[in-house]
Amino acid sequence: MGRYKEAPWGFECPYQNACPHLGMSTTWASLEIGDARKQRGFLGLQLHRTEEYVKKLEEDNKALEAENAELKSRLKQQHQLKFKANKKVPDHPRDPAPKRRGAPRGHPGWQRATPERVDRSVHVDAPDTCPHCRHEGLEPVDKTHVRIQEDIILQPRTVVTEYIHQKAFCPTCRREVFATADGELRNCGIGPITKATAVYLRHSVKLSYRDVQKVLTGLFGISFVPASAMAFSHQTADAGAALYEDLRNKVRAAHIIHGDETHWRIDGKSAQLWYAGNTGFDFFHADYSRGSKVAEAIFGTAFNGYLTADSYAGYNIVNPLGRQVCLAHIKRKADEIADRMEMLPKKKQDRRSIHFCRALSRLASHCCKLGRERNSGELAFKKARALIPKLEKTRDKLCANPLKDDDAENLRKRVSLSNRDGKRLFVFLEVNGMEPTNNHAEQALRLPVIFRKISFGSRSLEGAQNLAINLSLMGTAKRQNKDPIELLKSLLLNRENTPAENLYRPENIPPPDTS
Repeated sequence: MGRYKEAPWGFECPYQNACPHLGMSTTWASLEIGDARKQRGFLGLQLHRTEEYVKKLEEDNKALEAENAELKSRLKQQHQLKFKANKKVPDHPRDPAPKRRGAPRGHPGWQRATPERVDRSVHVDAPDTCPHCRHEGLEPVDKTHVRIQEDIILQPRTVVTEYIHQKAFCPTCRREVFATADGELRNCGIGPITKATAVYLRHSVKLSYRDVQKVLTGLFGISFVPASAMAFSHQTADAGAALYEDLRNKVRAAHIIHGDETHWRIDGKSAQLWYAGNTGFDFFHADYSRGSKVAEAIFGTAFNGYLTADSYAGYNIVNPLGRQVCLAHIKRKADEIADRMEMLPKKKQDRRSIHFCRALSRLASHCCKLGRERNSGELAFKKARALIPKLEKTRDKLCANPLKDDDAENLRKRVSLSNRDGKRLFVFLEVNGMEPTNNHAEQALRLPVIFRKISFGSRSLEGAQNLAINLSLMGTAKRQNKDPIELLKSLLLNRENTPAENLYRPENIPPPDTS
């Protein structure tokens, strides 16, 4: 027959069931060959799918390795932020010596100021026995040694005053009435000095109400329950509401103001404690929200002054004449991003992003140095303002190209875009007396932050706002060189009729800068 692709029409092989060449049935062999071809195609498809799946797993593994390295670097960074590095003492003689502890060489020593008065003098006879070697039979000499010692006097007693009121009949009220004496709290069994001291211990010394009760009972012998100490705080807050609103008006009229906010707890729920102030006064406000409506309630919508704050967008509604972003926050953020990237394996590090963060950190430090030199008088105000174009050119050159790292790229856009912080970096050089950082607000919020860790917040919004009022009044009194206890005493005695001069002195408020 020869070799044909197909057999002739009608041909039937006589060896169909038993081929002498195959040694088996040709029909069965044909079926097996067909099945093998089908199996080959199926296995080929499975092999292709397996190769694609392995390729996808390899890509996922690379992504997971990169994510794992990223998370490890962030974890290591957070650990280093909380714990200081273990600095070992140098063993090799060529290694640099550790920094000497204490004050630098040549620094003048510190000692207490000599008291302005001497209440009593005590004459001490010459000793017969040496207090050091115990030698006996000493002879006095014609010299004296004077030592002034200052101490406190603890008098565990109270002053109980009996007020005998002569009554009079009022025909309008149709009842008998009596007057209030100077220094008397009407219908109160505890005097104003005790209440003012309790509020001071609570909001300035950061004691709990129970500890306030222990201090006043143990040192002065006056007894009351801890709930009374809380009532004292509420009374001073109610009495100081008018002065508190006057402080809000002074915030809106200020030329330069610092603004910030910190976390607070109200009955276990998340809230915020806002701050606005300068070197002349403090203003605190408690609220559940961190939204722009609260900033509007504090500053208004047309703040005719200059604001120093962080990059939080909630302050955009204030519309100040100028706004300075905190350069310390930018420096800290740039250093954190650079430190995190340097903890990654070298193959995964983006050197351009690291260089950008380090250069931005140095630029922020340089600006802070310019601010210190301008405030100290080393750098003239006109020369400082003339440096703005050069600083902007340096910033624009640094932020010219996009970066691979997401955090670094976000920081680059933050300091370069005009709708973010691009126009807020060098405002402090345009306004005399403006700081390049928001350190003032950070320091003012330090006491409430420590207080929050001790007290775990407030139990109600009313209690949180009363705390804000007391902190505002006492903080302002401290900045105005006023005695906070005397202020609180005046509030309890005069309430809403307390004159504003008892809180602040107008001459202590810095005048507006007209330069």
